[in-house]
Amino acid sequence: MDVFFEQIVAKRNTGIDLVKKIGIVVAALLLIFIFAFILPGFQMAEGVLGIIGQIFSTLGLLLAAGVIYGTYYLISGMSIEYEYILTNGEIDVDKIIARRKRKRLITVDTRQFTEFGLYQNAPQTDSGTTVIMACSSTQDPNTYYALLDHAKFGKCMLVFNPNEKILTNMKQYIKRNIWKA
Repeated sequence: MDVFFEQIVAKRNTGIDLVKKIGIVVAALLLIFIFAFILPGFQMAEGVLGIIGQIFSTLGLLLAAGVIYGTYYLISGMSIEYEYILTNGEIDVDKIIARRKRKRLITVDTRQFTEFGLYQNAPQTDSGTTVIMACSSTQDPNTYYALLDHAKFGKCMLVFNPNEKILTNMKQYIKRNIWKA
């Protein structure tokens, strides 16, 4: 009988994410002000500035609308979810960006894990280890790690938040001496 479970975990916003969003909004407001108010004001000027002002007076509102859309696109693109799909011991981890774009991060057979346990007990990784962060937050007490050798990434650490169903079903595929949880 096939084992199939899936779970979606939303990434929590950090302080850096908040600073990025504020920076995007401030830059957008500045650009809207320039495109909609300052550049069209140059049409009263003489010479080259007057010609530039006339061009931007007609395009200013369109450019301001483009800035508004770009701001929405950038801020909504910071909404990230991770999907875990466990099928017969093989786990697929996908990154979903703003519910409009999906990217496969890794596919791995849980039998390939060389170590598995709670992230707070994870060993230090060296610079040659690829770390795939697919968790809501590293501070979450239910965050797990898996060390493995992957064909594409080499030595790899997967950090994720599987729920109880996925953990229970993964346990039957992971060797006892590997499971540190």
